[in-house]
This record gives sequence, structure tokens and C-alpha cells, in this order.
Amino acid sequence: MRAATAGLLLGALTVGSAPLRAQTDAYLDPTAASLHRVASETWHEIDESVVRYTARVRQRIAAKLRTPLKDRTLYRSEAAARVFWDRDHETLTQVLASNAEYPGRQYALAEEGFDALDDFTIDGAFDPGGERLVFGFGSDDDDREEAFQPSDDDFWFAHPLAPGADSLYRFESSDTLSLLLPDGRELQAVRLDVLPRVADVHRMSGSLWIEPETGALVRAAFRLSEQFDAIRDIPDLQEEDERGEFDMVPGLFKPWTFDLQVVAVDYSLWDFRVWLPRSARFEGVVAAGILKMPVSYDMAYTIESVVMDDDLADLAQEVPVLEEVHFETRAEAMAFMAQLAQERGVGGAPGDESPAWRYDGDSYLVPEDLTLLSRSPDLPPPIWDDATGFTTEQELESLVDALADLPAAPVEGIPWAANWGFQRPEFVRFNRVEGPSLGGRFQARLGSFMGPITFSSTGFFGFSDLEPKVRVAFDRESLRRRVAVGGYREVRALDERGRFLQLGNSLNAALFGRDDGEYFLATGVDLEVAPPSAQRQSWSLRLYAERQDPLEREMNFSLAHAFDSEWRFRANVPADRLEEAGGELRISPWWGTDPLAPQFGLSLYAQGAAARPITGDARFEYARVRATARTALPLAGGRWRIGAEAGAGHAWGDVPLQRHWVLGGPLNLRGFGASATAGRTFGRGRLELGRVYPAWSLTGFADAGWTDDRPEWTTDGVGRWVPDPEVWGFDDVRWSVGVGTSLLDGLVRFDISRGLTGPDPRTRFDLYLDALF
Repeated sequence: MRAATAGLLLGALTVGSAPLRAQTDAYLDPTAASLHRVASETWHEIDESVVRYTARVRQRIAAKLRTPLKDRTLYRSEAAARVFWDRDHETLTQVLASNAEYPGRQYALAEEGFDALDDFTIDGAFDPGGERLVFGFGSDDDDREEAFQPSDDDFWFAHPLAPGADSLYRFESSDTLSLLLPDGRELQAVRLDVLPRVADVHRMSGSLWIEPETGALVRAAFRLSEQFDAIRDIPDLQEEDERGEFDMVPGLFKPWTFDLQVVAVDYSLWDFRVWLPRSARFEGVVAAGILKMPVSYDMAYTIESVVMDDDLADLAQEVPVLEEVHFETRAEAMAFMAQLAQERGVGGAPGDESPAWRYDGDSYLVPEDLTLLSRSPDLPPPIWDDATGFTTEQELESLVDALADLPAAPVEGIPWAANWGFQRPEFVRFNRVEGPSLGGRFQARLGSFMGPITFSSTGFFGFSDLEPKVRVAFDRESLRRRVAVGGYREVRALDERGRFLQLGNSLNAALFGRDDGEYFLATGVDLEVAPPSAQRQSWSLRLYAERQDPLEREMNFSLAHAFDSEWRFRANVPADRLEEAGGELRISPWWGTDPLAPQFGLSLYAQGAAARPITGDARFEYARVRATARTALPLAGGRWRIGAEAGAGHAWGDVPLQRHWVLGGPLNLRGFGASATAGRTFGRGRLELGRVYPAWSLTGFADAGWTDDRPEWTTDGVGRWVPDPEVWGFDDVRWSVGVGTSLLDGLVRFDISRGLTGPDPRTRFDLYLDALF
């Protein structure tokens, strides 16, 4: 039976094979050849020795939305069931526990009723004759070799044990896995690494642990050797795209990709006779343009009983003659089983009476009171918590490390892509130093002795400053990290956390005349090390050498002031003109994604540099450190939440103007304009109390911010830069209060704030993304 959720993670998986001529260079050692041969022979044989089995199956699923601050849970579910699988009859599933949460709804099965069983219960039962590489999820056809052919309708990958696999892969034996059996015997499984000859979305890269005597698959860990692109890799979708059927989809939500990070399956030896499932874990990231959604699927089996062909004769002799009960319909038989389950007290919570069971008319045995499912003792914890029987985080990390150690598949040809302008949202921007600016990017995958390298060239042209900007980079990415070397001439914002060169600030500037960024021009080279692009960017290290130049205000138009000839954008910071070499380190861990549970986050930043002015020989050095802590805590059972942020930073040495800390705006000090105050030292905090409703919240808040002194610049009433007439002290803390509302745990936030102190308090309306909650 095909599982719906596994189909999502594996892209409606079909495993492909092709009858190709055997290759003599496929095996890198003799052990690999013998392992592959015996495993392939076993794969061809459909295991029909298991007549029936009963198992308690637990399943956990989570889907999140990835943003720079934190991952937000969009959907999670936990379920448990007792599965009665029979080789010759339809599978019966007794639902023991179920809980599902998504924005605006909790305990969805109890609220939706019996019609929602397919959505919130176990996806399917393991078929001992099914495809073990994907935990029995696969084709239902009897002839697997015919069913595993390439398909125009579904995504498929070439099976490493199918005929012709040696023409698509190379194989190498590795370490040995020792399994201690209950009777003291030790069983060994040998690791067989599967190495694709070329990087191809239809070929896997991974390891199979094979029991050498029987060829049984004991464990597997693999991923796709290339990122999946739905339109590129499914011919039917490619044809629809060529006909223009997706033209109405905004470039904001393209392309549609899937990074299968790891599939890990594990089996256990039942009664020393047959390998049956123990656990499975799938991890991947689904992306639709700017939206990235990590998806996780976890399953654990506890086998309770197994009947094999050899047992049937023994059972016929040993079991006494029982009274036969005949039923005219399947519904009558299932009603009888439901009565037996109730009489034997199956599936009740501690302290509850035995639940009444009913047959839903399809394949589920469920309690009459569905609310019992959400508090059942069989309900597993959420997927981010370790639980007995499931793949642990340590095991998963070990398997991912093993995948990362495999050699990268070589690139065939030079795959390339080019996008520009309105095809992608990141290529259109508007600000007061460039005016409207259009960009584009060319990317190509290149082969090298280090593995595939991505070459990219990104350019922008501003129609007000008439200045081209460009970045040329070479990226090398693995499962552990991404390393990029680049040369650039680009606009840089003082505080890149504000994403001032992205869509949100561009719309505010173009529509309302509010550009909260401060900019300078940087020309140089850099080296950056960071997590892989599919993972959360929780840290980065960058080394650079560059020239920095000031940028002037070149644009004085916005739609809100189209008929005001006197209106002007505020001036840009008069950055110091200098040459600088240094390094930056960013660390931003986050703990917790469930809005009903505590969440904590840190943001640490450190920079050190040596610089000299363009017009002189004087050299100087400086260093900066900033730390911010955040938390969001549920109150009153999750009906209320309290949030807090505290941050501080300091700079030492001769700090250029563009390296001072600035406060003002929704990023760090609401109720005040952008760059309302700046200095070498700052402290800030905010406190929020919110009433939580399904999918949204209403919040009251207070902000405070302070800088020790301001540099020799400030703005007057018409937005010109003039010398600052005063130095501030600790008494000059700026305070503000306000109310706000948000959607999806702060994904979209709207605030109304009012400054209470300082020389320029104001009432501000801010719509922005990625708030604390």
C-alpha cells in the first residue's frame, strides 16, 4: 500500500531500472561484487514466507516553514495503530492514538470525525513482499521489474539492485555492522556504498547494509544525488510549463524543488527467521520559490506476532478445534472484532473504561469516542523529541555524516540556468540610492577534482544611479557545509538582518516613501563558510578584503508622494571612504518550533578588521561584538504568550561611520524612524504579551533602546546630514509602546507603535515578516 506522506517526501516515488549491459568497472573491490550479486538475487525474489503479522505502529510527521529567525511549525501529527496484515486478505488497522495540529486547529481527527481517518492515522502497513529500500512503500504490481521502469507521470529513481544498475552506479564495500541477537549470537552486515556514475536526480547516493549469507537488506541510508526540480524532472509538468499553464504563478513561488536530505530505514530479525521493519526516517526540504518547508517523517514498528508458512502445519496440529463463526458481510465481521476489542480492554487510556469500538466501513477499527485518541498512552511524542523505537537524533546524524563522507558524484555536461527581472522576486528592488533596479543571475554546474562546483554571476543595474553591480562566485556544497569564494561590487546595508535590499523594504520605499536602510558600496573579494543551502543558516564565517565608498541619495519619488514636488527621501549615511580587510562570525541557534511550547534563540555577531582611508596612509583597527537573546513562552495552557528580547553591542577602536550600531524601526526600536540613534555601544530590549487565537494573535508591547553616543552625523528636519550637537548618556533611553497582530506565529506582523521619549518620537505603522510571535 502506497503511503501518502511518504509519497510527499519521496516525490510519488517509483523505483526505476533499465536492462543495460553489465559494466566491468562497477565494483571497486571483490567483496562489493559478491554483496551486490547476492543482494540483487534476493531483491528479485518476492518474500511470500510471511502469511500474516500483527504490529503496533507509531508515526510522527512535521512540516515547518523556514525563515531567517526560526522555523515555524505548519503541521504536525502523531498517531499509533495496531496493524493486522494478511498476505491473502485486506489489511485491518485498529487506530490506537491520533493527534494533529496545524494553524487554527488542534486534535483535528476528533473535530473532523470519522471522514478524516485517512488524513490523521497510519499511512499504510509494511508489505513483506514490497520494496524494502523505501520501507515497503512502492508499487503494488506483482512484477516489480516492470513496475520500476521510468515514468512520465511520477518521479522515479534507478534502483541500485535492479538489472542494469552496474551501468548507472559503482559499488564499494566498507565497514561491518555487528548485531547482537538475544540468544548471544552475533550477526554481521556489511556496508555496500552506492556511488552514482554521474550526478542525476534519478540516481541515489548512499549505503546499504547487507547480510552477506542471505542478501537481506538490514539497514539503508541514502539521498538523491541531485536536487529534484518538479518542472524539469517530470516530463508531463515540463510540457504543461511549455504550454504556459504556469505563467500565472508569480515568480515569487518558483521554482518547485525538493532536497531529499536522507532516507534511513532499519530492520530487525524476528525469531531469527525473517527481517521485519524496525524504524524509518525521511528528511527533506520542499521549496516553492522563497518558501522553504522542511518536512520530516518518522515511523517505528513493534512486531507483536508473526505467522509464516512453516507455522501453518504446526498450528493445525496444536490448536484445538474452535467454534466457527460465520458472517454474511465484512461489516458484520468487523463489528464482531470491535466487540472483542472492547471486551478485552484494548486501547484505553489509564483510568478510562474500555472504549467502545466501531468499524468505519473501510479498513479502520476506531473508538466510538474519538477524543480518546488524543490522550491515549500509545500516542508518541512530537517528532523533535527522542522516543524509544524511533531513529534517534544521534543515529540520524551518524547516518548523515556517513552520507557526507561518500565521494560526490561527477557532473555530466554543464547544466545551467539563467533568470532575470520579474522572473524572480530577488531581482527587482527599489531604494533611494539606486532607484528602481533590475537584476539577473546565470548559474552553471561545473565538474572538478573536488566534486561539483556551482558558478554564479549576479548583476544589478540601478536606473537612478546608473551604476552596475555584480557578484561572481564559485560555490562548493556538501551535506555538511557550503564554501563560497566570490568577487563583487555591490550595494551593502549597514545591518543585513533588516533585509533592506529585499522585497519588503522595496515595496515600502516605492509605495510609501519609507526606506529604512543605510547603504554603502563595497568592492572586493570574500570567502564564506556556512551550512548547506537546504538547512537553516544558523552560523556563517566570512573573510573579506574590500573597498568601501559612500552612496548618495539618487531617488526622490514614491507613489504616496507622487504629487508633492517638495518631498525628498531622507539622506543616506555619509560612509567613510576606505579599504578594509577583516572577518565576520555569525551564530544564531534557535530551540523550539511549536508555538504551544517554549522557544529560545540567540544571535551572536563578532567582527574584526584593519582599515585605512583612501586618501591617506593612516592605518587603524577596530572590533565589534553584538549579542541578542530571545524567548517566547506559553501561558495559561497556550492561550497567552509572553515574549522578550534583550540585546547589547560594543565597538572598540577607530570605528568607521558605516560600522556604528544603529537603532530605529521594527527591527530593534519601534516607534522611531530608521537610524533614530547610533553609537559605538548600544543596549535594547522589548517585552510583549499576546493573546493567542487559532492562527493569529493580538499583542501589546514596549520597546527601549539606548546608544552611548552618536557619531558626527545626524539628520535635521528635511533629511540632511549635519553634525550632531550633543552626546547622549544613560538617561537618554528611548521608550515606545504599541499594539500589534500577527499570523502564523509571527510570520506576518503588523504593528502600531508610538515613541514616548527622545527628540523625534512618532507614531509608526509597520508591516513586516518574521517577528518573534
